[in-house]
Amino acid sequence: MRSGLAILLFVGLLLGPASQIHAQEGPEFGLVLGANRVTLHSPAAEPDDYFAFSGGVVLRQHLYGPASIQAELLLNQQGARIPSDEGGAIDYGAGYLDLPLLLHLQAPTVQAITVYGEAGGFGGLKIFERQTPGGGDINVAFDTGTSFYRRFNAGVIAGVGAMIPIRGSRLNLTLRRGWGLRDVAQDVTDQPFSEAPFPPEGETRTWSLLLRLGI
Repeated sequence: MRSGLAILLFVGLLLGPASQIHAQEGPEFGLVLGANRVTLHSPAAEPDDYFAFSGGVVLRQHLYGPASIQAELLLNQQGARIPSDEGGAIDYGAGYLDLPLLLHLQAPTVQAITVYGEAGGFGGLKIFERQTPGGGDINVAFDTGTSFYRRFNAGVIAGVGAMIPIRGSRLNLTLRRGWGLRDVAQDVTDQPFSEAPFPPEGETRTWSLLLRLGI
């Protein structure tokens, strides 16, 4: 993940100045970095939540007045922490390459700070999956090769944020809530972690705190 974060930072440094120069001529580009508080909504279990990395790039095109259309390409880590009956827990994690498409609405600027709201939908493609100890004494072998998440995810997003000008640039801080609408949990018959089994049904739920640079 360190190499991916370095690439995103490099892309952001390239895109940030360009977005300011061409803001009035076409689409604006930027970099998104943040953290997810993730879990699953499942009728078969009560998973705990935990923090995971999020990051990617964003493109926004002005439509009319305060309205813009915003497309993003984000690496969003999802998952759930399943407590064990014997103490400890297992983090069932998956990384999805998400493509959100959002309507972005800005409120009037007050003392150089612009508040905005955004909402829309997203589709996601799973690119990796892993299981790790989630705290406590878990003594199991995690290299099982079992897949617990389906390949595709989809859902809706809503959020609010504020844009703060800093030294000629713009810093955006956004708080979002994401609701997965598709059952991403695969029904694994032979559970390799019987003390903390993965639920057969589950939809992703995410709180995201995102820092956006460049636009």
